[in-house]
Amino acid sequence: MMPNFLIVGAAKSGTTSLYRYLRQHPDIFMPEWKELSFFTGDPFGPLHKVKNPAHYHTVFSRAQTQTAVGEASTSYLYDKSAPRLIYDALGEIKILIILRNPVKMSYSLYNHQVRKEGETLKTFEKALAAETSRMNDLNFKQKCYGWHANYYYFTRSQYFVQVKRYLDIFPRENIKIIVFEEFIKNTLNSVQDIFKFLKVDHTFVPEIKVHNPAGGIISIPKFWSDIGLFLKTAQFVFSKNLLRKIPYLIRNKSRKLPGPIKPETEIKLREKCLEDICRLEQLIERDLLVWKN
Repeated sequence: MMPNFLIVGAAKSGTTSLYRYLRQHPDIFMPEWKELSFFTGDPFGPLHKVKNPAHYHTVFSRAQTQTAVGEASTSYLYDKSAPRLIYDALGEIKILIILRNPVKMSYSLYNHQVRKEGETLKTFEKALAAETSRMNDLNFKQKCYGWHANYYYFTRSQYFVQVKRYLDIFPRENIKIIVFEEFIKNTLNSVQDIFKFLKVDHTFVPEIKVHNPAGGIISIPKFWSDIGLFLKTAQFVFSKNLLRKIPYLIRNKSRKLPGPIKPETEIKLREKCLEDICRLEQLIERDLLVWKN
């Protein structure tokens, strides 16, 4: 058995919570490990990417009587090759895309990289300024901790092109766009609406709580209990060029966590994102005033 639906992103937009809610449904199978990233075509893809097709098939062989089978990988939305790779392998499956206010998503991703990954730049502003050079730096792509695309905070927030790639390949009726701000405002109704989309019992009530919230720098006990993070780091440690990558593994617990986004930075980002938001509204035929106010 192979997936007949995927959660493809965006990053820091509630995909973990959605994954947990869907996984509770008796008619839905999702693997224990989120972010398999199998269909990410980037040659410098996520460290934790499942590369072996046999391994990927094995994960879903555990599905039993469930009618909806899926997985969740946020790399699929940004990766240019993913939509075609998914379509060629799985056909016209159903696609779930959850999108968050682009400025909020961008800053949340930076915070995540500071807390759990390898962001070494001490301010969001410096990270934004370095984005273009990072994107053009082969050395950075090869040696950064995690996936290089997780350091492209502004570019990841430009949803129009990313969503359009899916709409150009998959039937529109097979794609469900979820707005994060609406999702958290009425989570149960949103999840049950997704159950309808997946054609499973929509009256099922999952346990609703926050998953993968923002917080402090990851603690050692949490690290060892998080099998996904543990395996990701183990793969990183035993990969090539270890000595060059060690600095990304060193965590200075005395460093300060980022505070709220600076108002002037938020204003600039809002202005830069407005055109993309307007184009996205037309593309998905949906009002996104919640992001503009």
